[in-house]
Amino acid sequence: MKKTLLCMAVFVMSLNVKAQVGIETSTPQNTLHVNGSLQVVKDLNVGGDAKTKGNSGNRGEVLMSNGSGSAPSWGTIESQNFLKVIFVGNKTDINPSSGSYTGTGSNPISTHESYTKTYVYNVSNKIDNNYLKYNSTTGVFTVIKPGYYNIVPYITYDLSLNGNGYTAGTAKSSIQKVSPATETLASISTGHGERTLAVNHNLSSITYFNTNDTFRVRCVYTQNFRLSAGNIHISYLTP
Repeated sequence: MKKTLLCMAVFVMSLNVKAQVGIETSTPQNTLHVNGSLQVVKDLNVGGDAKTKGNSGNRGEVLMSNGSGSAPSWGTIESQNFLKVIFVGNKTDINPSSGSYTGTGSNPISTHESYTKTYVYNVSNKIDNNYLKYNSTTGVFTVIKPGYYNIVPYITYDLSLNGNGYTAGTAKSSIQKVSPATETLASISTGHGERTLAVNHNLSSITYFNTNDTFRVRCVYTQNFRLSAGNIHISYLTP
């Protein structure tokens, strides 16, 4: 009995001295070293101390490292200054479905707002209504949550209905704030030669919006035109 107690005492003392326990390994590299799988049935608590229970996090949070010597912590991806994708849309139709919009007829096209048409996305693949609302009839976005928005549209013009001698011209595409005041946030203008049957534009804008600000994508061409397939993705820059 005395020998058994002595052996147990020596074992406990060795644990306290080494402060390392290995499971399926004879050379533990940390306080607890498990050489195999680990199954957690309930909470995984991190942080805390000898007298305080650690934090098990909240639903949807992920475990993030805080570097060597510091306890990891629970947090959201959005809290780490990532872009959160809040809208993905596609234009799979063509407008007008028959005929064309009337072109400006002359340069410069920047002076012909009355000929400009809004690019409307008929398919909303993803929308987070906590950030944006989208009117699929007018093509206007309304901001719900203030902050920085990254707007990236891809736009296509169809000029194929124009006859010979009537396709050369200039196209202009813009990301435009509508309210509280009309403002061009990003724009591209390109000139094209005769028998250009399609024009493609890519745009990008990072802009701060307040709640209830509105914006849209606008297009115009000097000759008659239609607006065809394209897409857009909008991201929110988390604080």
